[in-house]
Amino acid sequence: MSFLNRIWRSVLIAPFLIATAHAVTLDWDTVSWTAGSLNNSYDVDPARPGNDVTVTISGDTPQLTLETVAPNPMTPAITTDFEGGLGTAQNSLCLAVNLANQSQSVTVTINFSAQYTLGVQNISLTLFDVDFSATTGNTFQDQLRSITATSVDGVTLVAPTITTSANNTLSGPGVVDGIVSTVDTGPGSGNGNVTISFGSAAIKSFTFTYGSGSGTVADPTYQHIGLSDITFTPVPEINPAWTAVGSCLLAAALILRHSAKFRK
Repeated sequence: MSFLNRIWRSVLIAPFLIATAHAVTLDWDTVSWTAGSLNNSYDVDPARPGNDVTVTISGDTPQLTLETVAPNPMTPAITTDFEGGLGTAQNSLCLAVNLANQSQSVTVTINFSAQYTLGVQNISLTLFDVDFSATTGNTFQDQLRSITATSVDGVTLVAPTITTSANNTLSGPGVVDGIVSTVDTGPGSGNGNVTISFGSAAIKSFTFTYGSGSGTVADPTYQHIGLSDITFTPVPEINPAWTAVGSCLLAAALILRHSAKFRK
């Protein structure tokens, strides 16, 4: 193979030498959340400096309340109150609310760092204890709605893949309702799980709203859910060093090719 052909081959290969994709997890076992705070950012990706994920709670936040399990922190708070059918209590971000009516709700937004210029993909989040109760003094229907993600263009909305369990159901596009009461821990606790994912779509943020569905009285009672660990994979980018190398190789190839024409 001639030297010129080797250069051309290098130029063609260089763009494919991209940064390796790596899964990243916001693990509630390894981070902290000041009980009752509504916005926290985390540096969880060792491959990138600075904060990678920001979690924000908005909406009817005055309706957030204390968790009923000791030590009764003001929520949002990291607790071990849910098991999700996994055999042991799990650290999760607990949201407990006492809504005045069915129109009130809180919204959870997860934003990913702008340093992920091509966005992130393979996002997965499981919500624990999405259920329903109609007993005396305990009437509510956990409802997740407006579940969606925003693409890296900041405009296009991406629909989720939603996996429900025995005690909740998909009742409309991006809407999940609890239908049966679920224990928080022990056998059967996984029957209240709901998993949200967005597959290979490249996104910059995703959001969902937590409230009470219509299958309850006008003034729902105390209700709570837990957000499990959030996993995602940054979309791989072309290595900047190889971009520079490719440019140099291309320039060299063009010069050699031009010189070869004059020698003929």
